[in-house]
Amino acid sequence: MKKIKIFIVCFSALIIFALQLPAQENEGHKPFDREAFTAKRNAYITEQVGLTATEASVFIPLDNELMQKKFEVGRECHRLERELKKREKDGKTDAEYNKLLKCREEVKEKRDKLDKEYLEKFKKILSAEQIVKYQSADRAFFDEFVRDRKK
Repeated sequence: MKKIKIFIVCFSALIIFALQLPAQENEGHKPFDREAFTAKRNAYITEQVGLTATEASVFIPLDNELMQKKFEVGRECHRLERELKKREKDGKTDAEYNKLLKCREEVKEKRDKLDKEYLEKFKKILSAEQIVKYQSADRAFFDEFVRDRKK
């Protein structure tokens, strides 16, 4: 009878420990909700730039399109970086690091080209002052987002 009680206590402790492991792995790391991020960002930019409903209805979808294109441009580079981080330190080569550097450079160039292309589109919707406010608001929102994610 005593052995059964000890077995039950040990088994229960093992189950409780096993159930807590997934919770500890995610502790401090919130899953990314793209839709919530986009909604918050859109509201923040609309408010900070002082967009009218008409301006927002034209500008925000265009800005979201730009953000999506920038994300897609960087996707392959992020994948390469994750793969490199996962591997052991000894198994990484200069060629792999050079490939990542080249990828980052290409992504930066493509994103800069997208920024230039969309700036011309933004100029048809917003004033120069509003565009500058948008750029500042976009940076401020991202900085705030990163700070909140680290908490």
